[in-house]
Amino acid sequence: MSNSRYHQLENRNDERLNSLANKLQTFRGINQDIGDQAVADNSVMNQISDSFDSLLHGVKNTSQRLTRSLNAGGSVWRMVALALLIFFILYTLFKVF
Repeated sequence: MSNSRYHQLENRNDERLNSLANKLQTFRGINQDIGDQAVADNSVMNQISDSFDSLLHGVKNTSQRLTRSLNAGGSVWRMVALALLIFFILYTLFKVF
């Protein structure tokens, strides 16, 4: 094989190697971005989970207070408590969504 032909093949191989190296660097950057986004999404999901746990705790306490109130009071208090419970549930749903 002639010397010039050999240099042409070497140059073409170097160009291809550089092209592959650039693509690999791009994929590494994309991989890093995906990893960063996954960490951020995980943090948001943890915050949402904590919010729902807090909401569940609040609803459970409200339900227990409503039960005690209904057992101790008359029918007027039952209507007021029911109205407040419905309002609280609707308010919480609209606030969350």
